[in-house]
Amino acid sequence: MIRTLLLSATLVLFALPAAAQAGDADAVFGDWRTEDGGAVLRIAPCSETEPAPCGIVLSADIPEGAPTTDVNNADPALRDQPIIGLTMLDGFERSKDKWKSGRIYNPEDGKSYKSSLEVRDDAPNVLRVKGCIAFLCQTQKWTR
Repeated sequence: MIRTLLLSATLVLFALPAAAQAGDADAVFGDWRTEDGGAVLRIAPCSETEPAPCGIVLSADIPEGAPTTDVNNADPALRDQPIIGLTMLDGFERSKDKWKSGRIYNPEDGKSYKSSLEVRDDAPNVLRVKGCIAFLCQTQKWTR
């Protein structure tokens, strides 16, 4: 009995540091400024029936004279859609404390990349957005 209690207590102590780093998958919801400060996205559940996050462009610093529509989209039928209101994040699946296997769309090159989203407990105002092409990945830190 004492041996079992000691073993349980030891396992709990070893699990605490990992739990302290683990975030809440729903912490990704909210308004986030991109790392370069050029845009703000609102991340919210895609719909009432789809709790996975979708990210919509709320604002973007578009230089005067530059196109305000998605002119680089690979689909010509979508090139007239405005950048403001554009869905840039979607298709995510919950994986414990983060979202993975999603898609991030880059209107600057008209391409989509595999993506994951995570907010860690030690930095609740930082969203880690990872985008990948095959095995090459880059992580940006967006702020609330």
